[in-house]
Amino acid sequence: MTTTSSEGIPRSEALAAAAADLVFEPVDEGSEETPTAEQQAGLILKNAKKLAAQKAARATLAWLAQGKKKKVIAVGGLKGGVGKSTMAIYLALVYAVHYGLKVLLVDADPQSQTAYDWYRITKKKGDPLPFDIETWPHARVGDRIMEDTDGYDVVVVDCGGESADIFGSAVAVCDQVLFITSPRKAEMRRIKGSLDGALSAAKHVGRLAEIEAFVAFTRVKSSRVSHNTAAREKIKNHGYDLLPAEIPDHVEYEDAMETCPKDLGHYLPLVETLEMTA
Repeated sequence: MTTTSSEGIPRSEALAAAAADLVFEPVDEGSEETPTAEQQAGLILKNAKKLAAQKAARATLAWLAQGKKKKVIAVGGLKGGVGKSTMAIYLALVYAVHYGLKVLLVDADPQSQTAYDWYRITKKKGDPLPFDIETWPHARVGDRIMEDTDGYDVVVVDCGGESADIFGSAVAVCDQVLFITSPRKAEMRRIKGSLDGALSAAKHVGRLAEIEAFVAFTRVKSSRVSHNTAAREKIKNHGYDLLPAEIPDHVEYEDAMETCPKDLGHYLPLVETLEMTA
């Protein structure tokens, strides 16, 4: 059964409704003119459509329908510069914006903490990302997720690319793990050792059978067709599940850093594909 608010409303719906509360600002910046009744009606209708779309999207989530209170996704890979933090940010965005869920992003990267910087800068600019963030860059991140994330529907963990212990700790408590890489040979060499090492932590605590692990390709260049095909076959031949939804090498995803993206782009179908596997 889905958890409810004190008013008896499903928690995710209550959160979405609260987020939709309208504050009518002046029509033009620097103007004292408030929206007309017609403009206010238009805003109300727009938000009603948004809530209806989010409710319909949530109805497609099997784990939510089955009464699961929280989903944890670990994003990692022991190789820097392949778009792990960008993936984590966009995953959190999809669940918060498209599904209307309450999301926590955990930045567990002990080095760069790109996700936290991204979050901090957008907030400073006055266009904050629509989810919460915590920085837990240590090997007890799994314990913190278990102990300190009540009230969230989805927890996305950016494990960074520097610590096998952190990645393993997060994987041990997650429901799904995404190993992020590009189809380039130099970046694919570490997949087997890195992913097997992380999953060994789940095996140690007896949860290996409960975790779905996928390899996800980012920065895929459309001009390298034969190279990309060979890379996909290599992943499959190693016995790993490769998500069919991929992230192309588009400049807008690189430029999204330090902004709150309004277009979910290729990340929405990636999450939808991930959800279909659940």
